[in-house]
Amino acid sequence: MRIRHSFLLVLAAATLVTGCATGGQEATPRMWEPDDALQRADKALGEGVGNGRVAMRGTSFLASGMDKTLETAGEGPYRLDIACDSEESPRVKLVLSRDQGPGERSFDVSCGTVGEVTRLNFPAGTALTAHIEPTPQDDSPPAGVLSWQLLTVDPQGVEGCADALAGCSG
Repeated sequence: MRIRHSFLLVLAAATLVTGCATGGQEATPRMWEPDDALQRADKALGEGVGNGRVAMRGTSFLASGMDKTLETAGEGPYRLDIACDSEESPRVKLVLSRDQGPGERSFDVSCGTVGEVTRLNFPAGTALTAHIEPTPQDDSPPAGVLSWQLLTVDPQGVEGCADALAGCSG
């Protein structure tokens, strides 16, 4: 009997505390936070490493864009993984280019879907330039983050198109 009364008292107290915390109304949704967004993007990148080894990593705000030279010398293939988290931009355009080879190619990177990562494979060669235009911001805090990593990949571990710069049929 004692246990039953104690349980009921605890249950009643929990109900009162919960009701007071929200004032009897629905809790307001949490605002987008850069630190949380970066953690989500980094988590998504980490889940897809597979057989790759991280050669370079970086992050930036969408307001700053991305302008990186990625060294891709050696024998084996590489993969660029990029994740974007934003409450305002549904996607950004990533432009990859090489001085030698197939030239320049653009890719859409989704920003609205939590956990979505764009993965692009390409062979070793001259340095690769990765560029995303800065997103204009008003006086409000940045509302989007990019997180990326360049990986070296085992040739047998390449999934999908082996050379995103040259393009693949199908």
